[in-house]
Amino acid sequence: MSVLGFDIGNLNCYIGVARQGGIEVITNDYSLHATPACVSFGPKDRSMGVAARQAVNTNIKNTVINFKHLVGRKFSDPVAQRFIPFIPCKVVQLPNDDIGIQVSYLDEPHTFTPEQVLAALLTKLRTIVESQLTDVRKVTDCVLAVPSYFTDVQRRAVHSAIQYAGLNSLRVINETTAIALAYGIYKQDLPEENDKPRNVVFLDIGHSSTQASLVSFNRGKLHMVNTAYDLEAGGLWFDNLIREHFRQEFKSKYGIDASTSPRPWLRLLDECERVKKQMSANQTPIPLNIECFMEDKDVTGKMQRHEFEELATPIFQRIRQVLVNLFAEGVTIKPEDVEEIEIVGGSSRIPMIRQIVKELFGKEPKTTMNQDEAVARGAAMQCAILSPTFRVREFAIKDSQPYRIRLSWNGPGDNGGENDVFSPRDEVPFSKLVSLLRSGPFQVEAHYAQPNVVPHNQVHIGSWKVNGARPGPDGSNQKVKVKVRVNPDGIFTIASATMYEPKIVEEAQAEPMEVDGNTNPEAPPAEPVEVKKVTKLVPVDLEVLESIPVSYDVQKFHQLELQMQAVDAKEKAKADAKNSLEEYVYEMRDKVSEQYADFITAQAADEFRSVLTVTEDWLYDEGENADRDVYEKRLSELKAVGTPVVERYREFETRKPAFDAFDQAILRVRKSYEDYANGGPTFAHLDSKEMEKVINAIEDKKRWLDEARHKQETRPKTDAPVVFTEEINQQKMAFENIVNPILNKKKPAAQSPPKKEEPQPAAGDQPQSQPGEMDVD
Repeated sequence: MSVLGFDIGNLNCYIGVARQGGIEVITNDYSLHATPACVSFGPKDRSMGVAARQAVNTNIKNTVINFKHLVGRKFSDPVAQRFIPFIPCKVVQLPNDDIGIQVSYLDEPHTFTPEQVLAALLTKLRTIVESQLTDVRKVTDCVLAVPSYFTDVQRRAVHSAIQYAGLNSLRVINETTAIALAYGIYKQDLPEENDKPRNVVFLDIGHSSTQASLVSFNRGKLHMVNTAYDLEAGGLWFDNLIREHFRQEFKSKYGIDASTSPRPWLRLLDECERVKKQMSANQTPIPLNIECFMEDKDVTGKMQRHEFEELATPIFQRIRQVLVNLFAEGVTIKPEDVEEIEIVGGSSRIPMIRQIVKELFGKEPKTTMNQDEAVARGAAMQCAILSPTFRVREFAIKDSQPYRIRLSWNGPGDNGGENDVFSPRDEVPFSKLVSLLRSGPFQVEAHYAQPNVVPHNQVHIGSWKVNGARPGPDGSNQKVKVKVRVNPDGIFTIASATMYEPKIVEEAQAEPMEVDGNTNPEAPPAEPVEVKKVTKLVPVDLEVLESIPVSYDVQKFHQLELQMQAVDAKEKAKADAKNSLEEYVYEMRDKVSEQYADFITAQAADEFRSVLTVTEDWLYDEGENADRDVYEKRLSELKAVGTPVVERYREFETRKPAFDAFDQAILRVRKSYEDYANGGPTFAHLDSKEMEKVINAIEDKKRWLDEARHKQETRPKTDAPVVFTEEINQQKMAFENIVNPILNKKKPAAQSPPKKEEPQPAAGDQPQSQPGEMDVD
């Protein structure tokens, strides 16, 4: 069973796998730990990950990147609008303000939702796991990490995308929580449960946002005290600042505006990311050179670290503010109470980040965690904790949710109302009961109470219609308890509604208890048991119907994903067949002239090379897009000629060592027999009949070996072998099976000489004490 944790970043994805030896972040099909969060649609199939990112410039209009923050959002959402310019393909507004990603797929226009694109990326990650881990047949269960600030609708969207991909989500975990878990579960020096906790700040500067968390640790548990974030501080925004700087420079220097053309604009962003990374490690000016950048012009520029730091001052200030916000009103922990600050995320390597942390906390940040893989490792650990197949050290997680959630309900007259059921930093998962008085069906609404602090334009969480409530016998309202819950995925729901209806029931009084030995025969007979009628509140479960602002047709989109997977698989099989044919043509054309030249006649070699050339020409002409079985048929025809040649060569290479090994084996056994015949002690214990079997085997196999070698040596290399290496090895094995049990027979154990009987003392004689012996009375 697979135990996986997925970190889906805006730029890259990482896959954590729980093994018996611990958590491992596996590599992809390009031997890289980072798999680009990129999906590309083509005329024949889809490509995801490294292949898609490498081909973005040749298929820019059909490639999707930087789409993470479109999942679960509407087109008009300000955050969506902020990220859409970084997506090279066309993003459109669909009915109901949904987001559509328009591409050409299978030579037809298609519109996909961000959730479908995420499902395609998850499919790629699953394929990586199944191909890299030989002990995993099919991936199903997983834990996926999302930003802590994701709202209810975003979490539902992520959950739907996981289902589109055919995966089973054990939990959607916050990235901040995953980092804290990866840190705490391996720490052996945490304070005991009742001692003062260790307070740690985690600063995660990712590609699209910055997140910080304040966590208290005790042995075996963590408490998420507070989280803070900024969606305009991260690697992408640093890169964009540098890009805008060079855009202005190139505009004045070369008279070109890169933002007017998608390919140069994206290419410049990639180069600016490279410059940013090099500036983190060097204080010297870092050059930027791009050939044939735009309008056939080569462009050059340079930037130094201090220039970048001045340019990016506003972003650094935002990161500083994120850390300050951790200690907001209501948080009792102060900055001076923090013992450690761990920094993770790709952009945490920027030197200014360390300086900001040191200024705020008065201590150097630590980088003991893997800055790129911490989230994936924590997610995989969470999956291991939830999996029944792993035994993991007990570790309790007390997570929190970031927003104030308000519940409102309708009712006749003044019977409506509202109440805050969850506050920021409340523990999750957690359930609460809301008591209402109702006499009929009613509706409950949930929404975020402070829209200005929620990074989403959808603040309405959902509506729940509760049916079955009815008035009491006297027509009055009855008590209804509504159970609200934020589940482990961070999703709000109304778990149940229960009406407590008064009912009159008969209740018998307890009979007097008779005690043995105290029965009075003259006592009057017992009075009849009194039955009283009492009123009790009887719980009645009510029907709850959920209505969520955004619904997802999981079955429909899962089937669409399966269809696209089938197309991908078919195209991959065809591509593999074509590549196999192409590789065989190139390999055999060279080797027939060199390595295999002695094992094929000159005429046959010329004819074979001619067929190979014809096949190559066909591959790049009408065979460019043939069916899989056509490629396989042509390869089979070529192998009908080439395989015997390869076989003759390989047999030639292996046959002589096999002959020699057999000859040496016979020689060793012959020496053993000669030692026996000459009366040597080594085999003197063996029976003569058994040794006769040995000499017969020697003569028989030596005769076969000499004849086979002679026949083969007189046969041309271009003919099929007379004897094959496998046959030689089998003959050698048969020989050894006869002689070894005989020659390896152990000598019988030597018999010990009989003990001499010591004379017994005569009657009356007493044994004399020997020196060193003691007489004991």
